[in-house]
Amino acid sequence: MEGELPYVINTLYALFAFVLIIFMVPGFAMLEAGIVRTKNVTTVLMLNVMVYAFASMAFLLIGYSIAFGEFGSDSMSQWAVVLFQMAFVGKVINIMNGGISERTKIVPLTIFAVLMAGVMYPLVVNWTWGANMLAGTALELSMYDLAGSTVIHSTGGWALLAAILIIGARKGRYTPTGGVRVIPASNIPLVTLGAFLLWIGWFGFNGGSVGAMDSKEAADAVALTILNTNTAGLAGAIVAGGIMLLKYKKIDITMVLNGALGGLVAITAGPDLYDIYTPIL
Repeated sequence: MEGELPYVINTLYALFAFVLIIFMVPGFAMLEAGIVRTKNVTTVLMLNVMVYAFASMAFLLIGYSIAFGEFGSDSMSQWAVVLFQMAFVGKVINIMNGGISERTKIVPLTIFAVLMAGVMYPLVVNWTWGANMLAGTALELSMYDLAGSTVIHSTGGWALLAAILIIGARKGRYTPTGGVRVIPASNIPLVTLGAFLLWIGWFGFNGGSVGAMDSKEAADAVALTILNTNTAGLAGAIVAGGIMLLKYKKIDITMVLNGALGGLVAITAGPDLYDIYTPIL
């Protein structure tokens, strides 16, 4: 039993991190629902649910094998590993989905989600975290990305750029002369709730990526990772608010929340590597 204890602890920790990451699903949904116009709220919520369901299923049935090869783990239950990685894939799709709110329909978005979660994202994971089919070739990548600043957020961002180039701008976003028309958020409390749910989920996102909680060293690494993650979010919010105040003489809550989320994205690559002050930068 004593030899099995680290295995059990790591499994429980991965499952706990999975639950925290799943909080990001309603987080994205609330954030997007609060930002879009009232008439589109129901559609946005439905898209978030369907994207999560289809993307997760595509990764389970197809994507995981492309990314990592066979199921298996020596340090924890292989099924905990599958769940943890499955929680990640929805975030890639959410990044793209959130950027094209009010401009897409359920069928094409679902098809794209399946392709992204089943093939495109798993290939990126394979090259970085997974089986690495590029190993030993001139294309082999040498990089450190603990929880996906590049693997998840950059991949989602490039997918979003491609979608925007195809779909175009939101209706009513620009004036006939080319000026930008501000579309106010429909529900600020929902935006705030969504941002904080994402913030909470990030602790599982980054902390869970350390991969173990079965020793003093591993516990210290997890605690440092979560501390630095939180610090980056705090710094992002403070800096965004300060810039707004200096430039516009007022503070906009959506920009402050965007600043916090930007800080969380930025720290995701290496929160386990920095001292407690570096994330402020």
